[in-house]
Amino acid sequence: TSRTTYENKVRKFHINALDQSSRGTKALENSNYCMLQDCIDILDLTDRHLGKHIPIASRESESLKKRALGVFIDICKKAHVLLESDNRNAIEKIFRDYRDSVLYLPFITASDEGKKAFHLTNQLMHDAIAKDISDLKQFMESFDFAKFRSKVISTREFGGFLADHCTLLYERVKTSEHVEADQWLDAIFNLCYEHFSQCRSLNLIEYFAILDILPSSNQRDIEKAYRSLSKRYHPDKTGKNDSTMFRKVKEARDYLVENINKTQRGDAGRPFDVMINEIGSMLRERAKSLFEQQCYDKVGTLLFRLDDLKLLDDLVAPNLDHSDTINEIKTLIRGYVKQARVDVDSNWSDRNYRSLNENISDLKEMEKYFKAYPDIYSSSWNSGIVQTVEEEIESLGQRACSYLGSHHTAKENRDNFRRCFLDMGHVLVELPFFKDITKSVMCDVLESCLVHDWGYSFLFEFGLCLQRGDESESEIDSQVAQLIVAEFSHFKEVLTMVWNEETSQKPAEDTVHSIRGQYRKGESMGELQIERDGLLESFQSFEAQYKKLLGEYINPNADVKALIQKTAAIANKLKPLSCDSGWNEEVKGQIPYILAGVFTIFTVRRSGESYNRLSDNSEMSTKMLMKPHNIQVLTLLSLFGCGSPSSISLDSQLMQIRTGEGKSMILGAAAVVLALLGFKARCVCYSEYLSERDFGLFRDVFDDFKIMEYVKYSKITTLSEDNTKAKGDIRALTENLLYGKLERVASASTAKISQTSVASSTGDIVVAGSTVGTNAADGVVEFDVVSKSTNDCLSDDILSLDRTEILLVDEVDVFFGSEFYGQTYNQVAQLKEPEITDILNHIWIANKRGERKQRLADIRALPAYSHLLTKFDGFKYILDSEISLMIDQVRRVDEEPYYLDRNTDRIGYKVMDSISYEVTYGYRTVFAYLQEADKGNLKESDKALASALFIPLSCGQFSYANISPKRILGVSGTLSALGKYEHEVLAKYVVDTFMYVPSVYGESNFQFDKGGDGIRIETNVSNYHHSITDQIQLMTKQKRSVVVFFQNNARLKDFTSSSFYHKLGRQKKLLTEDMPKSDKDFVISKAATAGQVTLSTAIFGRGTDFFCKDETVQKNGGVHVIQTFLSDEESEEIQIQGRTSRQGKKGSYQMILLNSDLEEQFGLARDWTDDNAKKDWYNCLSDARKKRRNAVCEEIETNLAAAIEKDCNTHCYFDALLAKDKEVASDIFSEIYTSFKKGSLTSIDLELAFIIDITGSMAPYADATVTTIEHMLSGTGSILSKLKINFPEIEFHLRVGVMGFRDIDDGPDQFLEKSTNEGSHFVDSDAFSLSFVESILGSPSGGGDVAEDLLGAIDRSATWSGPDDWTSLIKFMLLFTDAPAHGFSVNAPNIDNYSVRHPSGLTTDRVSDSLIKSDIDLFICSFNPAATSRTEEELAMKYLGHKDNHEQREITAIPMIPKTQSQSEGALGGHEKHIIFVLDQSGSMSDDWSGVVAAYNGYITRLRQNQRYSDLVSVVQFDSAAMVTVEKKSISNVPSALGYGGRGTSFLPAAARACALAMSTPSTHTPSIVFMSDGEAGDANEAATRFSQLNNSFQGHIANANELDLNVIAFGSGASHEQLKKIASSSRNGKFQMSADTAELSNIFVQIADKGQVVNLLEAEIGKRISDAVSDRLALEYVR
Repeated sequence: TSRTTYENKVRKFHINALDQSSRGTKALENSNYCMLQDCIDILDLTDRHLGKHIPIASRESESLKKRALGVFIDICKKAHVLLESDNRNAIEKIFRDYRDSVLYLPFITASDEGKKAFHLTNQLMHDAIAKDISDLKQFMESFDFAKFRSKVISTREFGGFLADHCTLLYERVKTSEHVEADQWLDAIFNLCYEHFSQCRSLNLIEYFAILDILPSSNQRDIEKAYRSLSKRYHPDKTGKNDSTMFRKVKEARDYLVENINKTQRGDAGRPFDVMINEIGSMLRERAKSLFEQQCYDKVGTLLFRLDDLKLLDDLVAPNLDHSDTINEIKTLIRGYVKQARVDVDSNWSDRNYRSLNENISDLKEMEKYFKAYPDIYSSSWNSGIVQTVEEEIESLGQRACSYLGSHHTAKENRDNFRRCFLDMGHVLVELPFFKDITKSVMCDVLESCLVHDWGYSFLFEFGLCLQRGDESESEIDSQVAQLIVAEFSHFKEVLTMVWNEETSQKPAEDTVHSIRGQYRKGESMGELQIERDGLLESFQSFEAQYKKLLGEYINPNADVKALIQKTAAIANKLKPLSCDSGWNEEVKGQIPYILAGVFTIFTVRRSGESYNRLSDNSEMSTKMLMKPHNIQVLTLLSLFGCGSPSSISLDSQLMQIRTGEGKSMILGAAAVVLALLGFKARCVCYSEYLSERDFGLFRDVFDDFKIMEYVKYSKITTLSEDNTKAKGDIRALTENLLYGKLERVASASTAKISQTSVASSTGDIVVAGSTVGTNAADGVVEFDVVSKSTNDCLSDDILSLDRTEILLVDEVDVFFGSEFYGQTYNQVAQLKEPEITDILNHIWIANKRGERKQRLADIRALPAYSHLLTKFDGFKYILDSEISLMIDQVRRVDEEPYYLDRNTDRIGYKVMDSISYEVTYGYRTVFAYLQEADKGNLKESDKALASALFIPLSCGQFSYANISPKRILGVSGTLSALGKYEHEVLAKYVVDTFMYVPSVYGESNFQFDKGGDGIRIETNVSNYHHSITDQIQLMTKQKRSVVVFFQNNARLKDFTSSSFYHKLGRQKKLLTEDMPKSDKDFVISKAATAGQVTLSTAIFGRGTDFFCKDETVQKNGGVHVIQTFLSDEESEEIQIQGRTSRQGKKGSYQMILLNSDLEEQFGLARDWTDDNAKKDWYNCLSDARKKRRNAVCEEIETNLAAAIEKDCNTHCYFDALLAKDKEVASDIFSEIYTSFKKGSLTSIDLELAFIIDITGSMAPYADATVTTIEHMLSGTGSILSKLKINFPEIEFHLRVGVMGFRDIDDGPDQFLEKSTNEGSHFVDSDAFSLSFVESILGSPSGGGDVAEDLLGAIDRSATWSGPDDWTSLIKFMLLFTDAPAHGFSVNAPNIDNYSVRHPSGLTTDRVSDSLIKSDIDLFICSFNPAATSRTEEELAMKYLGHKDNHEQREITAIPMIPKTQSQSEGALGGHEKHIIFVLDQSGSMSDDWSGVVAAYNGYITRLRQNQRYSDLVSVVQFDSAAMVTVEKKSISNVPSALGYGGRGTSFLPAAARACALAMSTPSTHTPSIVFMSDGEAGDANEAATRFSQLNNSFQGHIANANELDLNVIAFGSGASHEQLKKIASSSRNGKFQMSADTAELSNIFVQIADKGQVVNLLEAEIGKRISDAVSDRLALEYVR
């Protein structure tokens, strides 16, 4: 009876549990989550107290929870889709279910999956509304009113919903006991409070939450909710003594009723009403701001979209009428235009020229953007003003001429004439648009004065008056007056006189004793002994002779030709001189007299005429003579050895003389003396512009002495180029070789004669009357004969001399410039064929269309390629190489900024301070022409393209440094900055003597406060720009001028694009390389005037004369120079400093530097300023620069060695061409062409980062990964070994970094990495790296879901920032994984916990950006190619399409197993298997059965560790019969307990059951059978046959399989090995194993669980791919 009672009660509770489950199911279906939780609570209560008796309660409870969680996850996923779509407002339909699930079902957020889904959904809601608000601001900022309207409407709806519902949820979560606070709900509340408080009392949200009503509820809603809740929580209703909730409800109702009308509600309108209502005033203020900043392009955009403003009228109530706003804005803009026109007239009337120029500039810009609106901009800017100004200029010119009728009239009207000229000068200086006509009129006035015999003296006095100024004049008048003097050659005498007056000549005795010298001997520098008495005696001889000759030949009637003949005669008497001997006392004694003759001619030619015009005023006329000062003469005498009487040779030497103190005159005079003595003189400097300028100074003297043929001015690089040209035309010869026409070159004898002639003449090309000409058609070098009649001042002996060339150097920097030392002069032949044009066009069009990167194979398939092979027989390797370069460079056309001259259709590039149209960048230039043609920018497109489309074929590389001038003499301002390396380089050219002369102006007025405010270090770009602006404004307020030097155009653009630039006002000018020369000259001429700001690139820090003529600037401290970067070389810094305090003037200098630049470029620590006193900052900077310089010098030497080798090889090739030896020339050309393409690299550092997935699923591949990495790092098959085979000429240095990673939820164990003590992740030790790899792969674990944090791992490694991280030329990252990245897996259970968004916001775009920024090539090595394919494709697409991936590098995916052996893409997780255990439970297993079950559970545990959650498990237990005890259960649901039978043994029933299960395997899985027995059976053969039949039908019925995976285990000593082996042999994948006991059985089971199909070709494939990648990267180092 008691048992019956028990069973009845159990049945009753059982039925009740089922009823609760049914009620819960219906509640879930009806979204009644409160009732659902009640049902679950009852079931849990039943389980807690009666679980042993009513087990169904627990199962039903878990079932309800699981289904409810699944429903919640589905709701969240729907929300995710909606939130990332344009239909985000539809989330309202599912939000209630979302909210109630969280609030009423504690188990939802108690589960990791539910918690993640909850947080992610809230994050997406926040991001969506935040983006909407951001878009609104952006649309308003860009005046896109149509998009603004649409966004307002949708954002109001969506934001209003969030403000009602999410804020309420936020408050309910805060008070919930089971839901953790969520940061995203908090952020949503803050956004809603800021933007959506209208009609809502969000400050009272806690009371609305108690009543469970929306914060937008009114009083009626409050009362209704109160009545309902008061009934529910009234103690009489609840039957409880606790009335807490009832009191809370009443308090909430009372508080809301009392305060709701006090909050800002009701008439507050709708969200963004305030913004819309104030849009008119906002636009007016914005338009004003844009006008103030001269942003007329943006004002033009506003005008274009202004009518769309009407679209916003109905967005507020009452409706707006924006037509008034539109009219107001147009009126405002029209007013600014009108005001500018009025200002033009008023400023012209007031003669406020500076403001007038600003007005004109503004109107020109306005016309560009406003001319489409006639009601705004009715007529052209120049309407009226041009005619007015030009008429005024003409009138002023006529009036000025009227004052010049007679000498008397001119004197009487001198002030009026001055006023007229100053008025025209203001236009000239301040109105660049009128500069040409103004200068023309002013020239005419000056020329009209010169027609009178008194005109010269009048103009001189007038110029002097302008230069000296007038106290009654304004500052700007004084500035203009001085600029007029500098602008017109009519006043050159005035400038000469001023220069002479300012040059305070020291007594020669003082100067001689101030000269010091050094002499290099071996590694040390010693003091040079100067024979000061002899030098002074030479100077005195010069001075006496110069005064005598000048007094005689300054006379206009003097026979200057006689002086020329006399001077030449002195030189002729010295006989032909050698540099090595003959410079005896006699020669040195005559040098002062030759020099005196030269300078007399110079002075007469440059200023004799002016002197004679003013000869009536001897004191004044003497001052206007252009004469050498003492220091220039002493420098020349020293160069020619007059201070070293004991030496009988002309020794190479350099002399230091400050910048701006007459180096041009020294070099010009030296060139004349050398030419007269029988030498050639080549003057070299670093700038073509300066070279031409200096040549012009002595041109007349060169002509007078008939030595033009023996003097050449050029850049130093031209010397090597001229030597090459003299030998022959290697380009034409190469073209002949390629076309098979080498026999057409000159005869061998001619070639040999040419070479002999070149050797004797040193290959010089002259400035005028060229002595060398080249016939490009046949390569013959022809030499002109010098006519004696044109050289009658030179003796027959001198004319017959084989002249030795002396190098005259202007600034020693030319030897160490980036263009010279260690560089090569590259000869390029041009192959032009129609087929080449076709191929270039084909590649360009494919690139333009955005097609995939072309391959060489694609081009080889073109007919044009086949035709070219015929034309260039035997040179296929050239075509292939050049086409590969085309393919590479087509995507890099804009990498080097180019400039198009639209008048000539030529493309040029920046070279020093100008644009050169001779420089090309290989195919980048070729494709640049095609790009400009597509844009329609070429005037004569066909003609330009016909000239530009060719193969630029490198056919020779000559070392610039391979020059051998007999002697080098020079002057420089930076000798004192030379370091050890620079002295060593000069020693190679036998320059060992250095002399330092004092300044002609005495002590310098240069100021640089090194220990104070002279150096500013800023920590960020904003502070950096602010500091520059602050210092500029400080100086201009003091009425000084400021010149700011930026490192390059990019840095200058950064500053001008910042908000600080506009704070500098209007008196600022830019000085850049691409400006027309006239504009450069204008900016430079004004740079040193009061209040002027000049922003320049660094190139103008050398040689540019910012000469200060403004007394206001001088009075207030002179020109202030700001350098915004630390120069790589001290010499550049000295040159930039030399732009101020020139020629004795005052001036100051300051550095404003960005700390990150110093950190990146010079290796200074980020906090170096904290560790050093400010007084020591400059020393720290200098030390860092020296350290960097040492590294650069090593690189230069490496480059030089390579350049010398190329030079030698090229000359061998050249000689073969001249000897017309086709076979030898072809062989050598093949070698040198290949070597050219490999560039000058001899050593390459390579970094290799192994990023290894160490989650559980990688366990089967751990050993394979370790082995692969081991083989890659060591042995004959290693990466380095293979690279050495492919690139034997390059030494590779490999550094390795290793990081293991788990998944996001693995917390602090997610990343495992090691670094050195210095913080670097890369090490040189392969053993250390391999040891770490082995340790992290020793026990793979973690992961949870299938997808892994690949993006986090890649990004973490790519952003390693240790001191030596990612610093090599070539960088590789190898990612080993078997899983997709989060967000790139299919929607299946337990696949991806972060499928929508990475918690850190990582995306493939961001990860690709990290890789590209660090210049890293990524290899994805996948053990599950089907699973990772989407990840690989997405990353590859983003990486390839990255805007900075100019080389179009690609991510490489390497399948570590064939994709056919991995699972389908729909089944992610690692080759999903259906494991079928066939376990012997016969009587003999009774003692060991528990061990078998333990082994089975060990197998399941290992699968779980390996994240094989998608695998299925079935169990067949057999004795004399067989039964299925587990059927296709997932790993997470496999039972741990297995029952036991205990009868006889039969194999066939078990085999039949197992085969049936195998055939029922899902298509996404592969069956794997584990058959274990400890005995034998009579039906073993039949069982084997059944397994064999299964295997035969396997391919036809089972997906993803070839042979049945069959594991047969003989357990214990009683097992029949013979029978079990036969069963195993049923499949070629069958394996037989033996187990002595259950412990061994457990190990075998675990081994089977870890088994994976890894193909052993990994390291071979990876090695090949890396070798290919290295080849690709080296291609980018080609000499193009």
